[in-house]
Amino acid sequence: MDLKDVQANWNRFGETDPFWAVLAWPGMEEGRWDVDAFFATGRDEIAQVMAYIESLSVELGRASALDFGCGVGRLTQALAQHFDQVHGVDISEAMLSLARELNQAGERCQYHLNPRDDLSLFPDDFFDFIYSNITLQHMPPRYARGYILEFLRLLKPGGLAVFQVPSRPKSLLQRALQPIKPTAVWRWYQKLRYGDRPVMNMYGIPRGRVVHLVESHGGRILDVQSDDQADAAWESYRYAMLKPVS
Repeated sequence: MDLKDVQANWNRFGETDPFWAVLAWPGMEEGRWDVDAFFATGRDEIAQVMAYIESLSVELGRASALDFGCGVGRLTQALAQHFDQVHGVDISEAMLSLARELNQAGERCQYHLNPRDDLSLFPDDFFDFIYSNITLQHMPPRYARGYILEFLRLLKPGGLAVFQVPSRPKSLLQRALQPIKPTAVWRWYQKLRYGDRPVMNMYGIPRGRVVHLVESHGGRILDVQSDDQADAAWESYRYAMLKPVS
C-alpha cells in the first residue's frame, strides 16, 4: 500500500461522509453531524491541548502552527484562536475543498494538499507548534515515521509537536495480522469484503520505537500519555516532542 491508495481512500471518505470520517462517533454516520457541533468539538480539543502545553511549562511561540491531517479544518480553525497563522495539510482534495468552504478564520488558515511522503512544501524551522491527532494511525508505519521526522525538521528550535500514534492492537490475533496489512494480499481481502467503499485502516508503531526514533534524530520526548481517541481495540499514546535549542 502506498500513499496513492491512502489518498484514494480518503478522497472517497471526503466525498461520501466527511465529518464522520474525521470524527467517527457512534450515531453520527451518514451525514448526522451538525456542522456547529462538529466544529465545537475542535475548539474543545484544542483548548485541552493548550492547557496540556501549559502543564509542560513550555514557552511556546504563537506565530505559526501546523495541523497535520487537517481534514475539513475542525482543528485548524480552532488553532487559529491561539496562533497568528495556521497551516492545514491533508492528502484528500475532497476534504480540503470542504475545509476552504467552511473556513471562518480568513487568511489566518491556509490549506494545502500534500500527496507526498514528506512535508517539503515547508522550509526548516518554520513552525512554533505542530499538532496531529487520529491521523498517523491511518497510514502504513513507514510513512508515519517519516512524517514524525518531518515534524522535527519543521519545528523552530524550542518548538513543540504533540502527536498521537497507536502502539499495538489489544488482541493477540490482530497483532499477528499487522505485518500483512500494508500488502497486496490485504488490499485484495479488503476489495473482496468492502468493494469500493472506503475503509479506515489502522496501524501502529510501538511506543519504544517512537521514542527511539525521535531521540536518535535529536528530538526530545517531554511526555507520553495514554490516549483514548484511537480505536478502542488499540493501545494508543500521545507524545509531546520538543526540538531543543542548539
